[in-house]
Amino acid sequence: MQKSYYFQHDYNAASDSKILFLRQQLGMEGYGIYWFVLEQLAQAGGFLPLKIIPVLAMQSQTQETKLNAVVKNYELFELHEDQFFSTRLNAHLQIRKHLSDKGKAGALKRWHTTQLDSPPNSHPISDPNAKERKVNKVNKGNKVNVFTPPQIDEVKLFFEENGYVNGEKAWNYYNDADWRDSKGSPVKNWKQKMRGVWFKDENRKPAPKEKILTLSELIEQKKAEGDENYF
Repeated sequence: MQKSYYFQHDYNAASDSKILFLRQQLGMEGYGIYWFVLEQLAQAGGFLPLKIIPVLAMQSQTQETKLNAVVKNYELFELHEDQFFSTRLNAHLQIRKHLSDKGKAGALKRWHTTQLDSPPNSHPISDPNAKERKVNKVNKGNKVNVFTPPQIDEVKLFFEENGYVNGEKAWNYYNDADWRDSKGSPVKNWKQKMRGVWFKDENRKPAPKEKILTLSELIEQKKAEGDENYF
């Protein structure tokens, strides 16, 4: 089964001026098309060819003209040669890749350390009895969990994805204390600690009041932007 990830969805996305213009012309159908296209971009690694627009329209069961308009007419996506993408989505994907690469590097380093610490007559991992010996070792209570402190970007992203702020403040608090809590006990699971201590109402990301522009306000806004094709 393919692993899926979340990308940040701002609480006030529906109030963005570009999104309001989209909703005013295409309604909530256009809003749904926008998020569908973002999902497809995320699955494709951040970029899609323009020639796939008819296929996306078929998948989303909407008119090709509407999906084409969402991609090209509202400045929600960037166009480059024969491709389109979302700058903000790609920034999020880069953070994900950075954290994933660091996790893989850490795992590889721990694996090499384990191999160096193994005695010369230790059984190779290909040994058919290796799994059974591993189970026996765990049952004997010899399993050791080593805590690896998270990076600051990892903590900030965890807070953002769960709708909270002050991720950097939380990271600094535990990092300065050598990853020990207020009682001096070592932190064993940092995500569990953040949920239990920092995920409080006072740290919840505030949802800004949604301001719905009237049609006249939208028209004045487009005039100010110099969009002569709107009228």
